[in-house]
Amino acid sequence: DDQRGLAHFVEHMCFNGTRRFPKQEVVAFLQSTGMRFGAHINANTSFDQTVFQLQIPTDDASVIDRSFQILEDWAHPGSFDNDEVDKERGVILEEWRTGLGPGARMLDAQLPVLLKDSRYANRLPIGTPEVIRSFTYDRLKKFYTDWYRPDLMAVIAVGDFEPAKIEALIRSRFGSIPAAVSPRPRPNFDVPDHPGTRYVVATDPEATNTVVSVTSLMGARDQTTVAAYRQMTIERVFAGLLGARLDEMAQKPEAPFLDSNTGRGLFVKTAEATSLSALVADGGAEKGLAALFTEADRVARFGFTQTELDRYRLGYTQSFAQLAASNDEHTSVSLADEYIRNFMQQEPIPGIAYENGLVQRFMPEITLADINALAREWVPDRNRVVAVTAPKKPGVAVPDVAKLAAVIKGSGGGPLTAYVDTVSNKPLLEAMPKPGAIARTATKPAGITEWTLSNGVRVVLDPTTFKQDEVLFRVFSPGGTSLRPAPDFGATETADRVVAEGGLGSLSAIDLSKKLGGKVAYVRPDIDEMFEGLSGRALRRDLETMFQLIYLTFTQPRADADSFRAITGQLTASLANRQALPVTAFNDALNAAV
Repeated sequence: DDQRGLAHFVEHMCFNGTRRFPKQEVVAFLQSTGMRFGAHINANTSFDQTVFQLQIPTDDASVIDRSFQILEDWAHPGSFDNDEVDKERGVILEEWRTGLGPGARMLDAQLPVLLKDSRYANRLPIGTPEVIRSFTYDRLKKFYTDWYRPDLMAVIAVGDFEPAKIEALIRSRFGSIPAAVSPRPRPNFDVPDHPGTRYVVATDPEATNTVVSVTSLMGARDQTTVAAYRQMTIERVFAGLLGARLDEMAQKPEAPFLDSNTGRGLFVKTAEATSLSALVADGGAEKGLAALFTEADRVARFGFTQTELDRYRLGYTQSFAQLAASNDEHTSVSLADEYIRNFMQQEPIPGIAYENGLVQRFMPEITLADINALAREWVPDRNRVVAVTAPKKPGVAVPDVAKLAAVIKGSGGGPLTAYVDTVSNKPLLEAMPKPGAIARTATKPAGITEWTLSNGVRVVLDPTTFKQDEVLFRVFSPGGTSLRPAPDFGATETADRVVAEGGLGSLSAIDLSKKLGGKVAYVRPDIDEMFEGLSGRALRRDLETMFQLIYLTFTQPRADADSFRAITGQLTASLANRQALPVTAFNDALNAAV
């Protein structure tokens, strides 16, 4: 109890000087190489781990060597000057205070319920103000010597370098750190099971929206077998199919929620969780919760349809095939993060080529029965927590525990009909346009070609090898909201969203999404202060589809009254509490003054 928050405190102290880099020399040296604190020099402490991350240039051997010196100093022996410790108390307390926004306050109310009766429930990484103010120097040093030891550490290096040289550097820097003589066991803390459902309702005067969520915790599973990967693939497909249905519901007028999300993943080191959540209008928590349970019940009773599975299966397999084709383009940061998860959570790292092989093998054989079997277990009536977060203000009704329990009780067993997956058989573009011509061609430096079309459009082509099998495009013209008179500003500011969500030609946005199932072609209109235009991307095989979408967006945006009412409702709800957040009110006042 008297060391709560000291893992995070040690992390801070590592940047306040080491035996070879006293005071602020650690940060000064790293910044001298062009790195910036936060962007390239960072660390974080969560429930189960502390990670230090440096992004350094690899073209200077001395920079690499000195950077590893810093890592070595952090690993052993540590430096805890008493005066520096006392200075840092104020820094940590200020970090704690500034972190007390509405999100943190409401999360603090939820975690003790979500993680009840586990060590996690009262071990938030930031600690408590009482401990930060009063811990002794010896207790801080004891934490460091207990847990900063070689058998609990990993050094991960990813980048453009000779592996043998970096391995030798790691061995020379870290191999001499002495092993702990009597190491304390590093315990794992389970989250105990509980029957039925727990509830937590948290309100805050600075909250800007209402969210209702259903979380079901269960023990973390072994991820290291091929069978486990197959099961996780089935779960991802289930979440994708359920998410697609909820998205379709949110696009309708008078929808019970504005947005939704569902998935399964690791919650803490020893526990996974399935989740269903929805962003709802103020006062709409009960309605939103009922809709989530109703849709979950619909799937449990009737399952998904074969057409839904076929459409999702096609997109899923193609996304992995594209990732495998661009295997040499993954960033160092993303690969390092994967290695961290492997070390901390035993997440396998077979490589994207192997994963793609598993996906291509499993997806054709995964059946509707496999997917539908998950429905009853996605939100089971055990280990379940229903949470509501909402603004605290007059006129906004927030349900109590009894009302939430009544919603769940009334959401199962009622009359329901099966979902009907309607798919339009109309073509994307019913009549092909009359083509124009290239009026002029110009060759520019760096392999760039510029065309001027017969209608006056300038087209700039820039071939690159940055991404395999991907074409990006951007269309723009000067103008934007700055040219519109004040009475038209609201319409101009929201027109791009209205067009994007209204569909194209004769297809609604829902029909269009289904029509594009399995294709990688994306077009989005946008209007900002100074420009308007389109942007998007496609695989080479889907370029024809992308250009049809571009043409339709320019010539046949679809006026959809239902979609417009849904957007109006969503925007009204999102703007209702915008000024409740002090930083928003401040920025609005500042921008108005400027």
